[in-house]
Amino acid sequence: MLIPYGAPNRGFSPLNLPRMFLVLAILLGFIALLAPLSRKLFMVEEGDLKFFAGSVQRAPTQDSNGLIRIRVETSDGPHDLLVEDWSHYQEIINLQAGDYVTARAQSLLGEYHIWELKHDGVTIESYQDMYQFSVRKLEQGTTSALWIGFLASIFLVAAIVLRMFFGVWSQPIEKSVLGAPIIPPDDLA
Repeated sequence: MLIPYGAPNRGFSPLNLPRMFLVLAILLGFIALLAPLSRKLFMVEEGDLKFFAGSVQRAPTQDSNGLIRIRVETSDGPHDLLVEDWSHYQEIINLQAGDYVTARAQSLLGEYHIWELKHDGVTIESYQDMYQFSVRKLEQGTTSALWIGFLASIFLVAAIVLRMFFGVWSQPIEKSVLGAPIIPPDDLA
């Protein structure tokens, strides 16, 4: 185990358990709050979508994140359009280079996520389908967030109980006059 220069080699101490559980409770609490909130921010109204029309440059591929990536050449240049909902996987994967598609997509962090996709006027992915998919994902995220919040509250209770038991949040570090930590000598008994 590598120890940073100047850090005391104290190893594990049960006196540090209250602080560890408190930090874990705070982190899990933030995750429980931010997960469903971030998903809800990605919900979009139908009128806020950007329109794309053009030809597919190459066959769609699967992204490492589980997204289907469609490269489309439009009048303002090539764009990568991403599909998250796999319910129409076969129709999307069957797109070939040169096929004409229209799409309405939402811009998220510089990428365009498809909310509606049409191939030669035939709807492959409708706004309603994608909206229902997003609502299902939001409900799943909310359920997960509730469980993470429950775990965070258990860690918080454990931190408070351990704090009451030990009387401190963590093992105190003795400091010398110059501010450097004093490493207590090991018992030689």
